[in-house]
Amino acid sequence: MTIIIFDIETGPLPEAELEAMLPAFDPAEVKTGNLKDPAKIAEKIAEAESNHRRDFFDKAALDPLTGRVVAIGVKVFDASGEAGPSFATGGRFSIIGHDDEARTLREFWDATRGQMGRLNPLVGFNIFGFDLPFLFRRSWKHRLAIPFGLRRGRYWSDQLVDLRDVWQLGDRQARGSLDSIAKHFDVGAKNGDGKAFAELWQSDRKQAEAYLRNDVELTAKVADALGVVI
Repeated sequence: MTIIIFDIETGPLPEAELEAMLPAFDPAEVKTGNLKDPAKIAEKIAEAESNHRRDFFDKAALDPLTGRVVAIGVKVFDASGEAGPSFATGGRFSIIGHDDEARTLREFWDATRGQMGRLNPLVGFNIFGFDLPFLFRRSWKHRLAIPFGLRRGRYWSDQLVDLRDVWQLGDRQARGSLDSIAKHFDVGAKNGDGKAFAELWQSDRKQAEAYLRNDVELTAKVADALGVVI
């Protein structure tokens, strides 16, 4: 059996597609307060329309309706030993990322399939809240088969470990990002901003890969600090 620690990076769909999906802007919803000058009112409405468009584009990468999977970082550990692997060291890191999103998704799902039809355990940070739902919905878009057993009705498989869920201990109000928890455990920090990943992937592939690798390494070290055992 192998254990896979992973992290996904997403980006917006092509601008032409997003333009066609941009929700209609309603000037009547703009609050102009006590403004009486028609020029100032028009300026405020124009600013609101510009913000409406910018906010839609800025958030596009976070929604599977308007975003896509750009790359997936994976670190594979051999769990053949009785005590399981130490996530702080070892493992084989690689990146799955193709211009063809369907190919990226297909290769990732293939990696999750273990022997005899079993699932390889997956570990990540906030994977229940973001990564897995995004992967599922983009896979549905491409009509790709998702490995059986990852989702059972309303619940995720026991083979999946969300480190954010482990950290919260049932308290959904408990704060903590991957960066802040990694710093708390003195195991490192993020080396960039994921919002810029899609652009960086195109302009500086080595830097984008270094960012993704660091995120996966942080996830592995946090798993080790939390004493995750599979």
